[in-house]
Amino acid sequence: MKMFNKKITFLILALLFALISIPIVGNHFEGFVNLTPGNYPLSVDKPILHDYPNKEHMGISTNSYEDNYNQSLIHSTNNQGTNNIRYWQTPDNGNCSPADFCGGLYDNKKIEIPKTPNPIPFISSKIRVNYYGSEKILCPDDIQE
Repeated sequence: MKMFNKKITFLILALLFALISIPIVGNHFEGFVNLTPGNYPLSVDKPILHDYPNKEHMGISTNSYEDNYNQSLIHSTNNQGTNNIRYWQTPDNGNCSPADFCGGLYDNKKIEIPKTPNPIPFISSKIRVNYYGSEKILCPDDIQE
């Protein structure tokens, strides 16, 4: 009789647990639900990076790994270069696999790098914000009429 009570208690607890967890688990969506689909005509007619100029005849190129080696971002230790490139002329970075995928879709884009403001001297009367200067802005409460 004692064993029967344990089994009944276990079944009741399991049933309660299932009834409580069904509403919580029932609202679970698959991970791909939040992905946004592309825009219909643009996604079909243009490559993914459509802000780069496309080649007239898109397809695979005749590049080899030797051709793509020069586009790679590996710098020697004597060079002060970095691989943190902010403005890319082309999305082809020499790491395409297979090699003939590089250079087949995109032409080089003309890069216009925005001009950074000039640093202020240390003796300037401007308010220093990091490396640059700023004018004092009065809050509406500070303005006296």
